[in-house]
Amino acid sequence: MRVCFYGTDEEITRICQRPVLAMVGPRRTQPMVAFTLADVSITTDPYGTVYRLAADLTEVRREEVTE
Repeated sequence: MRVCFYGTDEEITRICQRPVLAMVGPRRTQPMVAFTLADVSITTDPYGTVYRLAADLTEVRREEVTE
Protein backbone atom coordinates (compact mmCIF):
# COMPACT_ATOMS: atom_id res chain seq x y z
CA MET A 1 0.00 0.00 0.00
CA ARG A 2 1.38 3.44 -0.94
CA VAL A 3 0.96 6.17 1.71
CA CYS A 4 2.06 9.76 2.30
CA PHE A 5 3.02 11.47 5.54
CA TYR A 6 3.24 15.27 5.81
CA GLY A 7 5.21 17.01 8.51
CA THR A 8 8.17 19.07 9.60
CA ASP A 9 11.77 18.02 9.03
CA GLU A 10 11.92 16.63 12.58
CA GLU A 11 8.69 14.62 12.22
CA ILE A 12 9.69 13.09 8.88
CA THR A 13 13.15 12.24 10.26
CA ARG A 14 11.53 10.39 13.19
CA ILE A 15 9.41 8.32 10.81
CA CYS A 16 12.44 7.41 8.66
CA GLN A 17 14.51 6.34 11.67
CA ARG A 18 12.05 3.70 12.80
CA PRO A 19 12.48 0.20 11.35
CA VAL A 20 8.84 -0.70 12.09
CA LEU A 21 5.78 1.56 12.22
CA ALA A 22 2.66 0.63 14.19
CA MET A 23 -0.77 1.81 13.08
CA VAL A 24 -3.76 1.67 15.35
CA GLY A 25 -6.96 0.40 13.77
CA PRO A 26 -10.63 0.91 14.60
CA ARG A 27 -12.01 -0.80 17.69
CA ARG A 28 -13.74 -3.65 15.88
CA THR A 29 -10.80 -4.64 13.69
CA GLN A 30 -7.27 -5.65 14.46
CA PRO A 31 -6.13 -3.19 17.18
CA MET A 32 -2.60 -2.66 15.87
CA VAL A 33 -0.72 -3.54 12.69
CA ALA A 34 3.04 -3.24 12.17
CA PHE A 35 4.54 -2.05 8.87
CA THR A 36 7.95 -1.48 7.33
CA LEU A 37 8.70 1.35 4.88
CA ALA A 38 10.01 0.65 1.37
CA ASP A 39 10.67 2.73 -1.75
CA VAL A 40 10.78 5.98 0.27
CA SER A 41 10.84 9.41 -1.41
CA ILE A 42 10.86 12.78 0.36
CA THR A 43 9.86 16.09 -1.22
CA THR A 44 9.34 19.59 0.15
CA ASP A 45 6.92 22.39 -0.62
CA PRO A 46 8.28 25.44 -2.49
CA TYR A 47 8.69 27.38 0.78
CA GLY A 48 10.47 24.57 2.65
CA THR A 49 8.16 24.44 5.65
CA VAL A 50 6.41 21.09 5.10
CA TYR A 51 7.88 17.82 3.89
CA ARG A 52 6.09 14.93 2.18
CA LEU A 53 7.27 11.38 2.66
CA ALA A 54 5.82 8.85 0.21
CA ALA A 55 6.47 5.16 0.82
CA ASP A 56 5.17 1.66 0.31
CA LEU A 57 4.05 -0.03 3.52
CA THR A 58 4.55 -3.75 3.91
CA GLU A 59 2.76 -5.48 6.76
CA VAL A 60 5.02 -7.29 9.22
CA ARG A 61 3.81 -10.64 10.47
CA ARG A 62 3.58 -11.16 14.20
CA GLU A 63 6.33 -13.82 14.10
CA GLU A 64 8.76 -11.32 12.48
CA VAL A 65 8.12 -8.66 15.16
CA THR A 66 8.81 -10.97 18.13
CA GLU A 67 12.11 -12.29 16.76
